[in-house]
Amino acid sequence: MEIEGLRVLVTGASSGIGEEMARAFSAAGAETLLVARRAERLEALAAELPGAVVIVGDLGENGGAAQVAAQAGPVDVLVNNAGSETGGSVWAVGDRDEARRMFEVDWWAPLALISALVPGMRERGRGAVVNVTSIRQILAWPSLGHSAAAKAALAQATSTLRLELTGSGVGVVEVIPGPVETAALGASRLLPGFVELLDGIFGTGTPGELAELVVAAVREERERVFYPKAVEQAYDDPSGLRATMAEAVRELGPPPPELADTLVLGPGDPMITEAKAAWENGR
Repeated sequence: MEIEGLRVLVTGASSGIGEEMARAFSAAGAETLLVARRAERLEALAAELPGAVVIVGDLGENGGAAQVAAQAGPVDVLVNNAGSETGGSVWAVGDRDEARRMFEVDWWAPLALISALVPGMRERGRGAVVNVTSIRQILAWPSLGHSAAAKAALAQATSTLRLELTGSGVGVVEVIPGPVETAALGASRLLPGFVELLDGIFGTGTPGELAELVVAAVREERERVFYPKAVEQAYDDPSGLRATMAEAVRELGPPPPELADTLVLGPGDPMITEAKAAWENGR
């Protein structure tokens, strides 16, 4: 697929992987549509990218994705990159508002954008959907049950969508990152031992390098992008990865009951906000 001249919508474009994917698609000649909540960051990015369009929207709100799609108009490549976070034991998080907002961003918003934009791609006989999932789809770690479940659900929907679009001219790319130096990784450092373990298994990549791989995958119509490279081996041997994670958890020991029973970190929580801001500010 030739990238030049395509309209590419990137969610979560205000930081990290989304920001770098917007840059990479723009460098390849695409018109980029930048979606996120933080208008000032989108405007600053748009000033760098010829013809970029800013769409300020909150994908954590029911109906937010539909509003974004309505503002976007026809799109050739949809990049579902935006992600949220909610941490805490499965029983403490339950179905709280923080969990529902996270699933709105990580699960329902991608489906809503696919529903709104893929029919047009099918009519035109060309296009691509890029869904950013995570290696968390096949591993378990305390406090990440909800996050892993959302990514696993999106991964399954992505594989199904690929089959449903067979022969349509519309490609489907699943991006499966391990550790990448982003604000989200800054938040993950709140989990004792987690980031260090993943870095030891996979190494830690950069959003710019991943973005270039994604653009190449769309151009070459590949099905998946694994990054860093060691992620592919773990994806092919999920039982081995789960065993490694389980042994690490046993060595760390359980969290104090008062934390496991009560601590819930959701979107907008000061601890998460500060951790992400520290990464963005280079501290």
